Amino acid sequence: MAKFAFYFIIVFSIVFPQQMKSQNTADSLHTLIKKADGLRKSELNLELAKYFLPTNQDSCLYYSQVAQKIGKKINNHAIVIRSFALIAESYQKQNKMKEAIATYQEGLKLAEKHNEKSLAGNIYNGIGTCYFAMNDLKKAEYYLQQAAQAKKEANDYHYYSFIAANLAALQIINQSFGEAIHTLKDAEKILLKNKQEKYLSTVYNSLGAAYQGTKSDSCVYYFEKGLEISQKNKDYLNMMTTYQNLGDYYMDKKNNAKAVEYMKRAIAVNDQRPEDQYKPALYERIGILYESMGDFKNAYHYKKLENETRQRLFSVAKQKEIEELEIKYQSEKKEKAIQLHKHEAEKAKNQQTALLYGSALLFLIGGFITYLIFQRRKITQKFEKEKLRMFENILHEIKTPLTLIDGPIQVMKQRSDSSNEEQLSLMERNSKKLMSLVTELLDASKLGRGSFQLHYTNGAVDDFIENTIDTFANEAKSKDIQITHAKNNVEKHYSLPSNALEKILSNLIGNAVKYCPPKAKIQVASQIEGDRLNIRVSDTGPGIPKEEQKKVFRRFFRGNQTSDTNGTGIGLSLVKELVELAQGTIHLQSDSSGTTLLVSLPIQEVVNPTDAGIANEGMPILLLAEDDADTAAFSIAVLKENFHIIHAKNGQEALDLIRKNLPDIVLSDVMMPEKDGIELLSTIRSEELTNHLPFVLFSAKASLESRLEGLQHGADAYISKPFSPDELKLTIKNLFNTVQRNKEAYKEAIHSEKVFEERVKSPNPYVNKVIGHILDNIDNQNYSVNELSDNMSVSRSQLHRKLVALTGFSTTNFISMIRLEKAKDLLMNKEGNITEIAYKCGFNSQSYFTKSFTEYFGKSPSQVLKNQ
Repeated sequence: MAKFAFYFIIVFSIVFPQQMKSQNTADSLHTLIKKADGLRKSELNLELAKYFLPTNQDSCLYYSQVAQKIGKKINNHAIVIRSFALIAESYQKQNKMKEAIATYQEGLKLAEKHNEKSLAGNIYNGIGTCYFAMNDLKKAEYYLQQAAQAKKEANDYHYYSFIAANLAALQIINQSFGEAIHTLKDAEKILLKNKQEKYLSTVYNSLGAAYQGTKSDSCVYYFEKGLEISQKNKDYLNMMTTYQNLGDYYMDKKNNAKAVEYMKRAIAVNDQRPEDQYKPALYERIGILYESMGDFKNAYHYKKLENETRQRLFSVAKQKEIEELEIKYQSEKKEKAIQLHKHEAEKAKNQQTALLYGSALLFLIGGFITYLIFQRRKITQKFEKEKLRMFENILHEIKTPLTLIDGPIQVMKQRSDSSNEEQLSLMERNSKKLMSLVTELLDASKLGRGSFQLHYTNGAVDDFIENTIDTFANEAKSKDIQITHAKNNVEKHYSLPSNALEKILSNLIGNAVKYCPPKAKIQVASQIEGDRLNIRVSDTGPGIPKEEQKKVFRRFFRGNQTSDTNGTGIGLSLVKELVELAQGTIHLQSDSSGTTLLVSLPIQEVVNPTDAGIANEGMPILLLAEDDADTAAFSIAVLKENFHIIHAKNGQEALDLIRKNLPDIVLSDVMMPEKDGIELLSTIRSEELTNHLPFVLFSAKASLESRLEGLQHGADAYISKPFSPDELKLTIKNLFNTVQRNKEAYKEAIHSEKVFEERVKSPNPYVNKVIGHILDNIDNQNYSVNELSDNMSVSRSQLHRKLVALTGFSTTNFISMIRLEKAKDLLMNKEGNITEIAYKCGFNSQSYFTKSFTEYFGKSPSQVLKNQ
């Protein structure tokens, strides 16, 4: 049945196109709905639901339910049935097939009760499509049969023919060729009777496919009839599929010349259409044809075109290795050998039967052994992956308590007297040492699975090395070790793999300090030669025995001389892997007088280096999403002076609270149950109501790729754990201040001398949408917060918090501001007297208008008129 699958997909894509967008925009539909009532209002709500169906299924559900309520109220069963169908289709779009089928069934009961055959046909068709998506072809066929019968009885022949074609395609898949032919012959009669010849190409193409399974010679006749009609109507899709089906037919008949001819015609016709998934499928088919002919040159050519096209269409690297053709060739040889054995067995029954079964048994045993080896390798890889993941999760869990150690230490240092300073410094130093060890283990894990990414920054080489050396000053001083830096004295700036270079230098210098005796000397020298940075770290320590020098770069190796010193054996292996990742080299030289490590890394000069800098209405609300109770308690303690804090223990709870309360800012952990921080961030950024909220991520996942992932999903800031309390407070304070400045900038723009439209226009589309609704109803004295919130499909409180966050105005004040600013422009342009303008802008009396105008602008309407 493989040769029918390609055609069946085409039939479904024709018969069930995506919902076309309404010609009216949502705003204009809203305007029409306000002026309509009864049947007209319900139909407009259905049209608005259709408008939202492709992009916003929740809104589609809402407006379908509104239409359904009106339909029940006016006792119009057709509106109720159509609303059931739209609600079900919304569920279908959300892949909620069980809910969709249940809703379709409710609509079907009502349609059958009122003998609405055409609407019943639509619903049967929807149920069949659901079962097709669920791969239940038997039920899909049953419901499509019911849909075809209902459309036929309703004289809806246009859609009857389409549904019949789909029904036949399902019957072909189920190998019910006789039933498929009968179905299509009926469709042909109906189309001819009703003069719908232009749709016969689909039917004839389906008939050709059906006859190909029973009476293969007849299929060419119907393919050619369908081709003639599709050429006449310039139906390129049916032309392409017919050529392709003819190519498959001749390929099956071993008429390779004609098969190639029709396949090339299919490709030529398809080139006149927009590029889609059919093009690589055609390349694939002709490639298979050439491969079966043994023409591997052309097979390779079309395989290459197929892969290139798939890359363009899906942006996914799906190219296959050229060796795949050789594998297929070997498989083909094996298959021919098996067929040859079978043929010989038929000629020499008793003698060859044993040999045939023996060969088949050996083949099965070989295949089974190959399968077992493959499964064992797959399970081993999965186990290793899970082991690494568990190891990383444990390390991330260690980072959380470290945050609760390091953070309070910094707070205590700021508040403590000098008597505790030494103990606090000791605690801080060991906390950072433990954090360094955790980070090193995480880096080793990432390098092991190939996920460590280099982070390049610009700067002076000497400054970078000097800063790294400074971190070991206290440790070296405690052992009376002298560290010197032989600078290269080049003032140019270079692009450096800073995250890798810092870890390389820290490990090399740290090892030298750790293993050198007191009063030893360590020298760090750097030299730039062309596009390479050469670094030499030398010490006067005891050296490394020659027999151990080849092993020092192995993970977890520790020499005999280091057994008395604490260590993990990861440092030098990590250095070597980082150097190789940066495409550099490392060499070891050691004897009894000391050890020297030479590192060479590629760098690039930066011509124009630039310095990067980091840049109340009551108490603002901060939503904290953190599943760890201790971290949440500490974060609340740090921020509670400046914010009213709402705490959520997981991402889903946070999302519900955000939708309900619309906080001023969100602070979220990344790793949480039910919905993690990245999923929470993506959801918030995708919703119109919440997409404006400042969002800060903080997490123990401190790598560059983790930070970039958060920022790419729309985070305004990313703070690594363990975090500094001051850094957390300043980051959130700066974000909040930016929001406040944006509000003030909008208010200043309103009071400028620009025309009304430019004064009130906001950079935010949501605010402009609100302004549009107000202006549409500006002469309506009764238009208030309730009507505006209905237009925006949100609650009063949600609209209030959203407007305050974006403009600084409450909803009531915002409506009043728009009315008064519009009135000012009308007065200045002398577009009526004061009373007329008052009523035009929705004021129910001149006195109230004059009072409001004077309070807002500081001068009366008559004064504005006199000045013009």
